[in-house]
Amino acid sequence: VAHFPSASIDDDGLATIEFQLTNGEGTAITDLSASDVRFVISKLQPSALSSASGTWQSYLNVVREPVPGFGDGTEARLQATYERPAEEDDLINNGDGTYRYTLAQSITNLEADVLAQAATEGLDLSYDPNLTHRVSMQFDGNPNTTANPYHDWIPATGASGNVFNMDIAATANCNRCHDPLAFHGSNRREIQYCVTCHNPGSTDPESTNTVDMKVMIHKIHAGANLPSVQEGGEYIFWGFRNSEYNYSNLHYPQDIRNCVNCHVGSATVGDRTDLTVTAQGDNWAEVSSKAACGSCHDTPDSGAGHIAAREEDDCASCHSAGGFAGSVADSHRMLVQEARQEFAAE
Repeated sequence: VAHFPSASIDDDGLATIEFQLTNGEGTAITDLSASDVRFVISKLQPSALSSASGTWQSYLNVVREPVPGFGDGTEARLQATYERPAEEDDLINNGDGTYRYTLAQSITNLEADVLAQAATEGLDLSYDPNLTHRVSMQFDGNPNTTANPYHDWIPATGASGNVFNMDIAATANCNRCHDPLAFHGSNRREIQYCVTCHNPGSTDPESTNTVDMKVMIHKIHAGANLPSVQEGGEYIFWGFRNSEYNYSNLHYPQDIRNCVNCHVGSATVGDRTDLTVTAQGDNWAEVSSKAACGSCHDTPDSGAGHIAAREEDDCASCHSAGGFAGSVADSHRMLVQEARQEFAAE
């Protein structure tokens, strides 16, 4: 269990994180090693679509060149990453279960190659202290670690707690199937940690596929039913040590339109008592975006051309309850499943 008393960013753009660790019985953990922990830091960029929408952008990135012979990518792409303490003394251990770490990478003085690549891709890595920022961590060396603690705050005011943090999907909902959600060596367990790297500013250079959470997760779960796959394409990533991750044959065990199985808010939860409601869980039905819609509608015949040709803020004028195309929720209704509710076996 981790508790974050504070996080701050100084005039040099260096973020300092203070945290306290205890085990499940409340006993202080005093032997955390620098090699056992990784840190990430991101900002939540606002969206013009809605005050209840935004995208995370990592400050920690590397420029990745595609490896020849793997995938079709030919150009370098930006990819989010983490920072690990370089030396044992960099992680300050107070001996009582409390720790302090100052990231070595200044978020106001990023590497020139990273900034140049970000400019090429149209990404904004500038520091804005008025936005919500998130620091989070991953613990290594212990297969029983089940959490990725995080701290959200606004550097300009120091406010934390009830700040906007784009809480659109609950890990508990993912774990109804994954049991548990655990990737990249099994120590990445929480959606709030995943989104700090899996955002629009991170791409697999070999396949050229974005690893943006909303796009990647929709496509993975659609798998073999993706229009692009059904037309003969593949949905592939090239991961650690050039390992191939091909989701083209993945068959989701239910209707992909069952959106509330993953993200649900107060307006869409209905009578489901088995789901965890999140603050922005209704966004799938209320805030259309080209990235989210285009993740499944990824061929001309399935609407990709229509999506590409429109401005993002035009979507709601047609795709809404009173619009020409009807609401997003209506478009994702599962009529056969609804009809089943009218019958019961005796």
